[in-house]
Amino acid sequence: MNIMRTQASKRLACLLAGVAMSSAGGAMATTWTFNNTASNTQGGVTATATAWANTVGGANVQLASAYLTYNGSSGLGIRHADSESTSSPQHAADNDGRIESFLFNFAGDKVNLTSTSFGWVSGDSDYSVYAYTGAGAGSVAGLTYSNLTSNGWSLVGHYNSNGSAGSKPISSSLFSSYWLIGAYNGTGSGMDSTKDYFKLASVTGSTCASSPTAPGCGGGGTGQVPEPGTMLLLGAGLLGLTRMTRRRRAS
Repeated sequence: MNIMRTQASKRLACLLAGVAMSSAGGAMATTWTFNNTASNTQGGVTATATAWANTVGGANVQLASAYLTYNGSSGLGIRHADSESTSSPQHAADNDGRIESFLFNFAGDKVNLTSTSFGWVSGDSDYSVYAYTGAGAGSVAGLTYSNLTSNGWSLVGHYNSNGSAGSKPISSSLFSSYWLIGAYNGTGSGMDSTKDYFKLASVTGSTCASSPTAPGCGGGGTGQVPEPGTMLLLGAGLLGLTRMTRRRRAS
């Protein structure tokens, strides 16, 4: 009987250790890479990029569809619809004349982006990031960069970049199915006036499956794991059940 008790205790200890490791480990990062493609699927979540630029209206302020350019491992660029040159550096995402942005739609789960990677830059590469927190689908058609935040979009940040390729940080606790990343759009402060050009190679983040109660996830849902607190309650219940069994056998 002592052997059975020892084995049960070991199994319970392993379960609780697994719960503790899961809680301490945090969210798992996933990277979606765009190498001559506008769409990439990782872990059951598909990220699809479209291109946008402020080419509508008398002062070219409203956003409309633009054209993605494909540059192999350097990543995606953008050519706006106002007869923009296809030569370098105009085939990158830039804010020279028109301001160009990538709209990412994540299908399968909401995502918290933690970084992006630029496979190529020219001159400077400051960038602006938004996450959609409004109702329905996240659209930018007909909006302006200055009224995004009054139409369901939350500003994540305007980021000064050092003009070199590589990983670029994104700092936010938000989870969303729609993210907008573009050349610095002029609505912030403290940024330099140098023109920005970059090609976007990938985005990295975690999904609601690994953070089910994070802002925007709403708790529960397909593919989401139990909260650490729920797992600890389960472990405590099993521990109590084991003690009750021991008492009954001892009486």
